[in-house]
Amino acid sequence: MASLCIPELSEVPTRITPCPILEAILEVRFVTSTPWSVLPGLLFQQIRRKYGDPKDLPLVSLSEEIRRSEPHFTYLPLVSFEGPHFSIRLGPRVISLSSRGAYPGWSAIHAEMSWLVERIRNAGFFGEGERLGMRYIDFFEGDLFPSLRIRPVCADDGVEGVEISMTLAFEREDFQARLILNNSVAADIGGQVRNGSIFDLDLSLGAGQFDFFDNGLGRFESAHRHNKEIFFGLLQPEFLSTLSPEYD
Repeated sequence: MASLCIPELSEVPTRITPCPILEAILEVRFVTSTPWSVLPGLLFQQIRRKYGDPKDLPLVSLSEEIRRSEPHFTYLPLVSFEGPHFSIRLGPRVISLSSRGAYPGWSAIHAEMSWLVERIRNAGFFGEGERLGMRYIDFFEGDLFPSLRIRPVCADDGVEGVEISMTLAFEREDFQARLILNNSVAADIGGQVRNGSIFDLDLSLGAGQFDFFDNGLGRFESAHRHNKEIFFGLLQPEFLSTLSPEYD
């Protein structure tokens, strides 16, 4: 897989206004010898004071036989634990932490993930990491493509005013990146449905590229750095200036 030439900024903003982030998700897939029937209980014992009882997700209603027969079900969560600012989702071979509501900032996400890593260690079910991933989903009202440094071209002219969905898969140092751009989506923003565009970026490492308990947090830090560099590097400077960028 090839890399993607992304303009480098001399300084990357720490925040923009309004914050476009709909959801931030940190995920790790793993191998375990522990049966699924006891996994939720093991994690619950570690996080119950902060997150409370698990809630079933729709996939849990399917039989285990059906879930095992469909490969795309393998890494989907079956239960969730809901906190005031974060959700933890758990499946037979996946666990994730995602933001809820207004984006709390990277420092808060990193602190919560650090806490969760220790809870997972204490739960004792985690065997070997298969994939470590970070996904940020950003939403902008209107058509984002004219404000990007990357967009489709037809007969040497930029394509504008039509529905566009693009997926780009590329390498970013050790990470595999998958970027989805779509200018025709509806999102629930503060209880109101708004039409616009998404900038959906997933960065991941495969088995053998990380040790969850040894350097997992550091690898998430690297993914976050790459996320910001890709996101801001692909915005047109004129558009970025309208977002009141702040630099620490």
